[in-house]
Amino acid sequence: MDPTQILNQILSAAGLSATALPAAVDLSLMNIVRSLLILIGAYFLARLTRSFLERTFTRIKLEPRVAKILTPLAFYGIIGLAVVWVLGGFGLSILVLGVAAGFALQDLIKNFAAGMMILATRPFQMGDWIVINGNEGLVAEVGWRGTFIDTFDGRRVIIPNSNVVTSVVTNNSLKPQLRSTLRFSVPLHVDFARVEGFILDALRAAPGISADPAPRVLLDSLGGDAMNIVVWIWILDPMNQFRTALSAAQRVIKENLQTNGIELNPATTVVMSKGTNEALLQE
Repeated sequence: MDPTQILNQILSAAGLSATALPAAVDLSLMNIVRSLLILIGAYFLARLTRSFLERTFTRIKLEPRVAKILTPLAFYGIIGLAVVWVLGGFGLSILVLGVAAGFALQDLIKNFAAGMMILATRPFQMGDWIVINGNEGLVAEVGWRGTFIDTFDGRRVIIPNSNVVTSVVTNNSLKPQLRSTLRFSVPLHVDFARVEGFILDALRAAPGISADPAPRVLLDSLGGDAMNIVVWIWILDPMNQFRTALSAAQRVIKENLQTNGIELNPATTVVMSKGTNEALLQE
């Protein structure tokens, strides 16, 4: 089977028209050597261009995130043009452009455009604590194809930029404090005012808990033999001590209630506030 027939089968498998295939493919030794020289020259030209752009972007103080996208784009763009040029010498330009547009370029262009949108709108900065589609961590880099997140358990997650711009992004670093909710359940017969006083007294001694806004203790619901209580607290410096402050708050509340003869019912849950109307805190 000659190269033309092989490429014809590739076109058919890709769902492209076989009429785009040239009648003959030039696989002569001279053409192969010429193509190798073009690719080698393009590689060194791409490296020189990348170095030049890095120095230029540093000198003009271009936004680092934009530079990290434009520099590799120029590098691979030159190599990509060289590949098309080389394959054109074999009579395959139309084939290559058709396959690339159908399989690679669409995804690359979509993610590149989304990356530029992220850089323009700046929904987050490097080092911000964000949550995207259940992936939580610190922003390490916004690349030309994806956004890199370092999770709190030591993993790196790469999310395609097109997914980032179409997903709900929670940024936990925009405000100096974050509100969290503690839920406790105590016996129904206990006086709520006493429970409220004990909890507020305990929180005054808890490290990392804000006094402004002050903690609030609310009666959430009554059911069976239980009185379900919600405690709103604001965490100071959430980036560094969010979970430590939550742990300390639960510990001091538990100890103070038990010291005063009030036992907790099983199952206390902790949730972060997500879009709750904060105006309620001023009531």
